[in-house]
Amino acid sequence: MTLNEGDFDPKKYEKVVKLRDGRTALLRLIRPEDEPLWLEMFQNFSEESVRYRFFYMIKDTPHKVRARYCDIDYAKEIGIVAELEEEGRKKILGVVRLEIEAERKEGEMAFIVADPWQGLGLGSQMVDHMIEICRMRGLETVYALTLPNNHKAIRLLKKRGFTIQYRTDEAKATLNLKN
Repeated sequence: MTLNEGDFDPKKYEKVVKLRDGRTALLRLIRPEDEPLWLEMFQNFSEESVRYRFFYMIKDTPHKVRARYCDIDYAKEIGIVAELEEEGRKKILGVVRLEIEAERKEGEMAFIVADPWQGLGLGSQMVDHMIEICRMRGLETVYALTLPNNHKAIRLLKKRGFTIQYRTDEAKATLNLKN
């Protein structure tokens, strides 16, 4: 499913959020033309942020990788970016993604905020927005995998009612949406 296909309405996925510093960001669906902004955002990640999100260090993101994250099939996954416009220039501050497992009515969520924008409440608002989208899409469960020492992400997810199951090399956070 593409952005312009059938009765798919991208506006249903948009939300304006206020950051702790008073600025506002637009949460919206990622688009193929976001690739240069996505790369710029990626270049603002610390090694720790990359490892927490991808579980290993990535230094280079070739076009094929960037395209995979920006040009997606909305029937199978959702990608939401946090976009800020300052002085006529747009920036992507963070991304939250959901891979939908329709037959199981569940989705796997992953999120990251570029280091300069951490601590402004953006990660929380992106996760809250994706939980709303999960409900809108009729999912019954959403989960996220992270490293067990990613304490900020685990704390954020616990505050939203996720239960955490620790394994040797990862932590799985699960939220039941049926309630």
